[in-house]
Amino acid sequence: MIFSDQHMHSNFSGDSKAEMSDMIVSALNKGLKTICFTDHYDPLFPCYLPDEGRLFDLDTKRYNENAVKIRNDEKLQDKINVRIGMELGIYPKVYEMCKEIAGGYPYDFIILSSHTAGGLDPYLPSYWENIDPVDGIRKYYEEILQNLQNFDDFDIYGHLDYCVRYTNATMEQRSINNYKEIFREIFRILINKNKGIEINSCGLRRGNLKEFNPNPEIIKFYKECGGEIITFGSDAHKPEDIAYGINEACEVLKNIGFEYIADFKERKISFTKI
Repeated sequence: MIFSDQHMHSNFSGDSKAEMSDMIVSALNKGLKTICFTDHYDPLFPCYLPDEGRLFDLDTKRYNENAVKIRNDEKLQDKINVRIGMELGIYPKVYEMCKEIAGGYPYDFIILSSHTAGGLDPYLPSYWENIDPVDGIRKYYEEILQNLQNFDDFDIYGHLDYCVRYTNATMEQRSINNYKEIFREIFRILINKNKGIEINSCGLRRGNLKEFNPNPEIIKFYKECGGEIITFGSDAHKPEDIAYGINEACEVLKNIGFEYIADFKERKISFTKI
């Protein structure tokens, strides 16, 4: 079984209203042993909607002041391991800024995520206008590769096929067979840098496809390339979504051949048998 959820958000993220305390209670009630808050920081996010302000900025000072309180709460930590990380959104113009952010405080865990490609968010219909779906998907994966070639300060790369949540591309167009050489290089770099990926269940709840991100086809190829480091993340933004899909994720990973799930403390990895 899997008893850790390594990707969740609180009201430190602009798109969540959840108190950390409520998220922790939910995790305890669901029998989790370890959780990690990974609130959003997408520095200079290039495609805010008019009413969003700076939704994906993070008050890192206040966030880490709260982290100190949580880490020092022995009664809490005796019940459940609560760790504090970050989901760091990246694209080519912010590499140096992301390096400063990642090193600014003693985080337990950093998820690197791509929420844009070419300065556009695949969540928006405008990303898919006037572009073949295969080209739009490839553009997203190619930017992930570029990010990996230029940035090192992270632990796992989040929801690798985030872009397909919001496309109407056919199964054939989405198939890894169209992008295998890009993924081969993505996984080569990740493995050489001792970085991992996640199985993220948000796509089961949101988007067009109702599947894990990345989908099992991509996870299987990661394993075939020699990848071993994988975390589970619900990407929960409210208490009821914590651990969503965790049992299904466990079965997917076992069927692919994974024996261990990863989690992080003080940026150091540990493995638990699933």
